[in-house]
Amino acid sequence: MSDNIPLRQQISAINLEILQRKIKPGMSRSQAEYHVSRLEAAAATLEWLQANEVRIKGASSNG
Repeated sequence: MSDNIPLRQQISAINLEILQRKIKPGMSRSQAEYHVSRLEAAAATLEWLQANEVRIKGASSNG
């Protein structure tokens, strides 16, 4: 397992999982909505990290 998977690939993986969860048979609607909400929150966090990556890396090297 690689620790160097780019944020854009992580975001893509989460977005794919969100699509799959929305159409997954056998899961109740409330369960699917709960899981999708958590995945969307994770995607939003990764997107924020990606948008602020340069600033974050700069702050950690200045500390």
